[in-house]
Amino acid sequence: MMTTTKILLLSLILATQSHAQSNTKDQDMDGVPDNIDECMQTPFLDVVNAKGCSTNTLALPENKKTDGLDFSVGYGVSNNEDLVSRDTQYTTKVQLSYYHDNWSYSIRTGYFKTDFESGIQDTTLKIKRRFKLQESLKLGLGVGVKLPTYNFVGNNTDYTFYSSLTYYPAESVSIFAGLSHTFVNDDQIVTPLQDTTNFYAGIGYFFTRKFYANITYSNAQSKFTTEHDSKALMSTIYYKINDKWFTTLSYSHEIQDEDLHNSYGIKFGYSIW
Repeated sequence: MMTTTKILLLSLILATQSHAQSNTKDQDMDGVPDNIDECMQTPFLDVVNAKGCSTNTLALPENKKTDGLDFSVGYGVSNNEDLVSRDTQYTTKVQLSYYHDNWSYSIRTGYFKTDFESGIQDTTLKIKRRFKLQESLKLGLGVGVKLPTYNFVGNNTDYTFYSSLTYYPAESVSIFAGLSHTFVNDDQIVTPLQDTTNFYAGIGYFFTRKFYANITYSNAQSKFTTEHDSKALMSTIYYKINDKWFTTLSYSHEIQDEDLHNSYGIKFGYSIW
């Protein structure tokens, strides 16, 4: 039979545990305990203040709603066992992106190196506009110019039109697809050339406000008429380190039996503002 002291001690322990649980319970999983949360039903992807109320919605860098300027540096390795003279390629890319309202502007270039050659890649300028068709449905349209900074005979300026569609069936899920068409203006040296059309589709998931991953299928035409389309499965992981820094990991694998192509990449980005 419990003594009065034991009963009081047990009651104190239970009360302490109950108080601790009430202080740490977070019904809407926004990182603010319910006992001080003034906005109890904030959407999963919303960034909140100390009171638990939305300030803005978490988005990948290219989907920012407010003004911003990002700089990123990426490093990648690509294996192509079909070409003996170009087995492995190492690439360093830099990109500067500016976001204003629903517009985004970017410039990207890079440096590549193989066992037999090295040089500057083509430089791409891109402008994109986002349209909100519905609260959960976004349309993106853009144009791009690929400047011939890669030094080879017959390289000329190419032009690309981009389109994308993103649907959010749930707060943390994204389903997306895109189509682009490039007008190839390079001179024909040996192999006949053609304009190219690229398609991709995939699904992504926000595991937390800082961690996002997706898987994508892509079909890309070659500008060389003698080459078949490239079909690949790709995966990208995005992690927001803090308010300023973010990183992206990517992997691509071609799924055709006759192709032995794989590529890996890592990118670090910094939000200047």
